[in-house]
Amino acid sequence: MFNLPTPILVIAGIMIVVQALQDFVLSASQRQEFLLSFSFLPLRYVSQTFALPGGVFADVWTFVTYAFLHGSWMHLILNLVWMLIFATVIVRRIGPLNFALFFVVTAVAGALVHLIIHFGSASPLVGVSAVLSGAMAATARFAFSGGMGGFSGLQGMNRYPCDSLQQLRNNRQAMAFLGIWLVLNLVFGLFSAVGGGASIAWEAHLGGFVAGLLVFPYLDPYSRRPRKPKPPKNDPPKKRPDHLKVIK
Repeated sequence: MFNLPTPILVIAGIMIVVQALQDFVLSASQRQEFLLSFSFLPLRYVSQTFALPGGVFADVWTFVTYAFLHGSWMHLILNLVWMLIFATVIVRRIGPLNFALFFVVTAVAGALVHLIIHFGSASPLVGVSAVLSGAMAATARFAFSGGMGGFSGLQGMNRYPCDSLQQLRNNRQAMAFLGIWLVLNLVFGLFSAVGGGASIAWEAHLGGFVAGLLVFPYLDPYSRRPRKPKPPKNDPPKKRPDHLKVIK
């Protein structure tokens, strides 16, 4: 956490600037338009009698941009703490470019699951939690493998290939880690819904979690299978020069 990769600092900086912009710069009407333009709103994808800000372009970019918005400073700070811990590990493992792909895939997966369950809802989805859930799932695929001994596997020295899904299922530490996360996510999600406060988008968390679990090996340079060498080409037999022909 005290030697953060540049991509994490950039993402954190964007989130802080966006939150400050909403709270200290924009007026109430401007903030509402900003939220409608960049949060993920399931209402966009049903037949509408009115146009939402951003138009068809926002129908696409909000699958990712919602991850940079948060409902409050407390929401932002909590997500930043988890991002500094788990997303940092993933960046160091797979590199900035692959992490950018990982960020997009897990954000989109979280929004898709949220859209399916809350189709037509007027409540906006904000927060980077779907990406962080994907990062936690990805972490479980290598943090407990290679004889590293639990969370010591999060250190930079861990370059073992990640576990396959079968190996992950047989790894008690990894399964306990994932099980605790799933139970807590479900409990907090249900508690927030019953309590009537700000709802925790556990569905989006679950979508990001599954995406991170499945896509990580394809982005992890230490888990890719080496490419098979190409077979040699069958060159046609070379003709013997005329001056070397045997005269019978």
